[in-house]
Amino acid sequence: MALWWEQTDVAVYEQVVVLVSCALSALGSVLVISTYALWPDLRSTPRLLLVFLSVADLFSAISYSYGVLKVFKTNTWDCVTQGAVSTFSNTSSFFWTVAIAVYLYIFIVKSSQRLADSLLLYFHLISWGVPLAITVAAVSLQKIGYDASEVSVGWCWISIEEDDHVLWMLLTGKIWELLAYVMLPVFYILIKRHIYKAHTALSEYRPILARNRLSYSVPAMADIKLTLIPIIFIALRLWSTVRFVLLLVGSPARQNPLLVTLHDMRSFYLSVSESRNSSVSSNTLTLLWSLTVSMFPLGGFFGSLMVAPLVNNFGRKGTLLFNNIFSIGPAIMMGISEVLGSFEIIIVGRFFVGICAGISSNVVPMYLGELAPRNLRGAIGIVPQLFITIGILTAQVFGIRNILGNAAGWPILLGLTGVPALIELLLLPFCPESPRYMLIQRGDDNNAKTALQRLRGWKDVEEEMTEMRIEEQSERAEGQLSVLKLFTFRSLRWQLLSIIIINMGQQLSGVNAIYYYADSIFSSAGVKENQVQYVTVGTGSVNVLMTIAAVFIVEASGRKLLLLIGFGICGAACVILTIALRLQESLQWMPYVSIGCVIVYVIGHAIGPSPIPTVITTEIFRQSSRPAAFMVAGSVHWLSNFTIGLVFPFLEKSLGAFSFIVFASICLATLSYIWLVIPETKGATFLEISKLFAKMNKVEIVVEDEDRRMQTVGEKDSETDIITAF
Repeated sequence: MALWWEQTDVAVYEQVVVLVSCALSALGSVLVISTYALWPDLRSTPRLLLVFLSVADLFSAISYSYGVLKVFKTNTWDCVTQGAVSTFSNTSSFFWTVAIAVYLYIFIVKSSQRLADSLLLYFHLISWGVPLAITVAAVSLQKIGYDASEVSVGWCWISIEEDDHVLWMLLTGKIWELLAYVMLPVFYILIKRHIYKAHTALSEYRPILARNRLSYSVPAMADIKLTLIPIIFIALRLWSTVRFVLLLVGSPARQNPLLVTLHDMRSFYLSVSESRNSSVSSNTLTLLWSLTVSMFPLGGFFGSLMVAPLVNNFGRKGTLLFNNIFSIGPAIMMGISEVLGSFEIIIVGRFFVGICAGISSNVVPMYLGELAPRNLRGAIGIVPQLFITIGILTAQVFGIRNILGNAAGWPILLGLTGVPALIELLLLPFCPESPRYMLIQRGDDNNAKTALQRLRGWKDVEEEMTEMRIEEQSERAEGQLSVLKLFTFRSLRWQLLSIIIINMGQQLSGVNAIYYYADSIFSSAGVKENQVQYVTVGTGSVNVLMTIAAVFIVEASGRKLLLLIGFGICGAACVILTIALRLQESLQWMPYVSIGCVIVYVIGHAIGPSPIPTVITTEIFRQSSRPAAFMVAGSVHWLSNFTIGLVFPFLEKSLGAFSFIVFASICLATLSYIWLVIPETKGATFLEISKLFAKMNKVEIVVEDEDRRMQTVGEKDSETDIITAF
């Protein structure tokens, strides 16, 4: 059965959609260019940059329109010409889009129009020069040509007959597109933060400004525009990325990157055993390989157990610096494992890398959550998950057989895992320690205030310092909570139960099972055995895009709503996937429903269950209990990860497609708990969040004016516990 994206014929409706979008793009570009030329009052450097972007978009629209109308079938001269023009203009468009963001960042945040204007020449050199160099290289090496309409609607791009066509598709557009997806949100978040700081600095004049409604609407309108710009960019480019993902789904590579690398490593295990003159049975080889795979989550579990003592003694920043040892050392070990002829090094290295992941996956959200201002706490809290998805996608791309996913490249691929740790080791010392840690746990008022001023960008931080001093007074009586004390502390019992259920739901909702089952789902849709798709690369791309979306909407929609929507989508996808898998033998179109369920599931998990649990853990615990809480949450996370990897193969063997009903039930149960128990924490102070949980814990919060301490008084008995005032 042929797949719809393998058809060389182009449907009329596809042509109409593309031509309409090209016409709108061309119209918008002409309007921007003409208004700049006709009205001198509208001429400014940002608008000039927008003109250059519009020129690139105009050429892109013209070239794509020609390709759609022509519907190329072979590598003709006009096919190559159209492919070269569209490649150059489309890539240039990405660079100019980022250039505008950089200009606005320097102009607004750094308050330096002179510096921003001086970069105009460099913008030209990069935004025109790099695309031109890439296009010339692609044409010279005869890479541009007929692509069988697999990622286009009749136009030409990279010749599908080239063995390294995926790599060239990345170089001629997709890698820059993904970088733009990442860089635009970062710049616009920084710009929004600066505008918020400037608006806050004028707070004492608000009674005067209130007489003029326009003064309030201007920053609000600017905030809306800065939110819409990256969202519109991602939305307009999303279908292009999806079509590229569909190409990867139908890639002629033998296996996906993960399976290629694993296969070659298993071959290495076998060759090492043979070189030692010892015969290895298939069961022994499977046992060794299972041990290698399981070492990572097992290391993650032990890393989570180390979180509380490390952050309490070395601080958040100090722990992260120390943690790099568990990444750089094992990366070197695994990188030279083939040279040394030892698979045992890989097993040990995987365990220590797991420890690194267990520590960093808990400490980084804790560190950023304590640094972030209240209005950006959710967005910044999702950033660690965003970079996790980017890291996974990067590994998947490098794991392609034509890059490093082969017998010669896998040691390099494993060795590269130490590069991010090396970068962090060089750059993190320039970042401040958590002000809350320095003041509350170390009693260092001066350095805490200096760090807070550096983070906020202004001198007047007395309001936040007062809040932390109040918290510090209560911490003296309470002290640091151990994990054992955390389980017996009455005022935190619902918070503790909540993070356990959310983290269990995150891993037991079936996310790993979806990836495990994805190959067979796509194969059932008609992909031949020698055309097993890049499932992980495609879903990884969707994962990154939706996590970026979560960064932008979490402060508007709230944490609870994203969790409810995410678990709801995952549960529904599991139910429909079960039905689709059961009916795919009788209905030819049902496998495509299965593919849709996989993609929808990844989308649902990326916007809620994946990034939000660490944000919730940061917000619902106070300073004294936060390290122990992350220790519990991380341990539950990694144990659940290990459990699902161990149990699912047996569950799938026994229940088949009905195993996803189990995951749907877990999603429903987790959703119900979130709906009934977990309050919305968006925009709330830690004191307000504590009050929200006080009723559930059957305690009453009283803030005393004399010593500014907050007490929790039992409603059913005379027990009184001093807890943090903040």
